[in-house]
Amino acid sequence: MLRQKFQEDLAELHSKLLSMGGRAEQMLRLSLEALRTGHPETGEEVDKMELIMDEMAVEIDALCAELIAKQQPVGQDLRRIVGAMRLAIDLERVADIATNIVEQARLLPRPLIKPLVDIPKMVDLASSMLVDSLNALINSDVALANEVWNRDDLVDDLCERILVELRGMMSVDASLVPKALPLLIVAIQIERIADHATNVAETVAYIATGTKIPYKK
Repeated sequence: MLRQKFQEDLAELHSKLLSMGGRAEQMLRLSLEALRTGHPETGEEVDKMELIMDEMAVEIDALCAELIAKQQPVGQDLRRIVGAMRLAIDLERVADIATNIVEQARLLPRPLIKPLVDIPKMVDLASSMLVDSLNALINSDVALANEVWNRDDLVDDLCERILVELRGMMSVDASLVPKALPLLIVAIQIERIADHATNVAETVAYIATGTKIPYKK
């Protein structure tokens, strides 16, 4: 009976993590929409979701602490619990970053300095990394986790391209700084989200195997 209750608690923990992950990905998408449109309602929705994410992270942390104290797990069971604590931290940070993007959207003068092309591409990549890292968690798929890890290079390349372009604009015409700087900050923030997605992938590999994904050469 104790083992059955423990497995039920682990399943609940797993469900909470997936719910957090889905919400984090939704917040990323909404933050891009706020950037595109400047609609305050979209930003307010992201802010409300961030509060829920904070509560969920606290719930997961408390459940993990309770499971460790009561069950004293070892091996993969312990890795699942420790991994869950790591995952909750990364997903909650994704939510924080989404609210930061919304804040930049509020500061951004309209019309935009240029059509948004590369930033949506970054969001698409970061979003796919989040989704696939969660799928890797569901299926204990280390190969998929490793693929997510490697995909981070694509986000880094796009980010660098955006930064070079925007810095060039600002160096040529200082009056463009108010319109260019928020977009530069957003690109950096999206790159950070991709980093957290790679953290999730690394944690999935740790849970499944007890080892980290090898560093990229």
